Amino acid sequence: MKRFAALCLMVAALFYLSGCAAFRPAKEEVEVLQREYMVKTPAGLEIYVVAKRPSRAAPKGVVLLIPWVKSGSTLYNLPVKGYNLMDYLAGKGFAVYAVDHRSYGKSSKTSGLEVRGLTCAEDMKAVADFIEELEGVEKVDVVALSFGTVVTVCLAGKYPDEVRRIVLMGFPYSKVNERARKVVAKLIKLAESGKEFIPSRPETAKNLWYSYDPEVLKKFVEIVSKRMPQIPTGPFLDLRDWDALRLLPKIKAPVLFIYGDHENFADLKDAMKGFYSFPGQKKAYMLVGNASHGLVLERSHDIVFRTIYGWLSE
Repeated sequence: MKRFAALCLMVAALFYLSGCAAFRPAKEEVEVLQREYMVKTPAGLEIYVVAKRPSRAAPKGVVLLIPWVKSGSTLYNLPVKGYNLMDYLAGKGFAVYAVDHRSYGKSSKTSGLEVRGLTCAEDMKAVADFIEELEGVEKVDVVALSFGTVVTVCLAGKYPDEVRRIVLMGFPYSKVNERARKVVAKLIKLAESGKEFIPSRPETAKNLWYSYDPEVLKKFVEIVSKRMPQIPTGPFLDLRDWDALRLLPKIKAPVLFIYGDHENFADLKDAMKGFYSFPGQKKAYMLVGNASHGLVLERSHDIVFRTIYGWLSE
C-alpha cells in the first residue's frame, strides 16, 4: 500500500509539473522550421534525421525521438494537426530531431537481422553526437516508444553521459503481454530462420491502439506503406535476448515510464516490476487512461504530449 501511495504521489507531482509548464494557453503560434540531414555513422551507414525548431528564438532544449518497429520518423512527424509530436515540442521551444532506423525510410539499408537494440544504439550515438555539435550542447533528451525504448536503454546504458532526461513509452521490461506472445514467438522464429524482412502492413498498427481517430490511422497507413513496404525482423530478436535488461541499471538520467491502461504489447505487471527495480533516484511512472501501445497517435495523445513536455522542461 505504501508503494502504491508513493507511486500516486510521483504521478501527481508529474502532473503538477506538466500542468505548470504546459497547460497555460499559448500567447501566439510559434513558426516551426524543418530541415533534413543524413548522419554518417562510424560503421559507414547514413541515418536519416528530420529536425524541427522554433524559427525565432534559441531552443530551450534538444530532443531526440526514437521510433518503434512499425514505422520510422513518421511516428512523430505525421502530418495530422494535433497528432505531430515534433510540431508540438518545437512549438513549445525545443529543437526536435526524429530518425529513420537503419533499413527504414531514407536511411541506409542493411540486413534486417542487424536492426537490433545494440546496433541501433550505436547509430543513435552518432546521431546524438551530430546533434550535440550542431546545437552546442553536451547532452540530449530522448523520447522513445516500443522498440525505440530498447534502443534508448542500450544507448543510455552504454553511454550514460550522453543523455540528460528520458521518456520510455511502452517499454517491454522482461516479457511481453500474454496477448502478444504467440505473435512475437512466430516473428522470433522467422528471424531465427534467416528471414530478414516481412511486409510492414501498417494497417495492423490499429491492433496496438485502444481508442483512435480512423483518419489518423488512414494517414499513417498511407505514408508508411509508401516509405516502408517492409520492416526488418531483427528487433524481434531483442525480445528473445533482452540485451536492454542488463543495461537499464547503468542509466544515470532521470526516466519517465509511460504506459496505456489497455497496454497489449508490454506486460503491465512486468513494467511495474521494471520501474521498481530501476535504481535511478529520479524516476516516474504514468498510466494513461483509454490508451494502449501506440500512445502518441491515440486519442489520449494530448495527455502524453503535455506530460512529455513537463518532464523535459524540468
